[in-house]
Amino acid sequence: MDAAVRLLARQQGAEALSLRELAREAGLNHNTFYRHFENLTALETALMDEFTQRLREGTSRARADVSAHPSVVHRVVGWLFDFAAAHREPFLVAYRTLHGPPSEGRERLNACLDELRRDMLREQREMGLLPPGPDEVWLRVLGVYGRAVYGLVVRFLEDPRQREALLAESAELLAIIVTGTRAIHPT
Repeated sequence: MDAAVRLLARQQGAEALSLRELAREAGLNHNTFYRHFENLTALETALMDEFTQRLREGTSRARADVSAHPSVVHRVVGWLFDFAAAHREPFLVAYRTLHGPPSEGRERLNACLDELRRDMLREQREMGLLPPGPDEVWLRVLGVYGRAVYGLVVRFLEDPRQREALLAESAELLAIIVTGTRAIHPT
């Protein structure tokens, strides 16, 4: 899986990945692949599942860690910056998968991001951070915000010196989105 991430990080998409190239990168016989995966699509799905599981667990811990920073936005987005810096290749592969052509990996990634949004909604409601309102509206809002934050993380990877400005931008963006949502959907 590590070899696949390295290759995918250098290529434009999973469709360009060849089994022989993957085996060569991993230092294995190409037949060994089939002991672990049915096909390259199954590998892509496994990569996205592993990535999003780490993402879900980490963001949940970051939201709960009130000692890290008084602002949940700074805690979570700051954690995402650190996570992306430590896992640059899988993060960029997931970003390309999310914005690339339709694939099973993209479907799985979107399903996992939906789970992440539900986690966020539940935890933020428990913390009293979101105003009341229909869950389906707030799930859409969190989806819009999540995609915007993903873009901020990519900008952070391009230039980590922007960290504080990007954290401020993420907080301002959330405030704008929440304010707009409350105006459109008053409780």
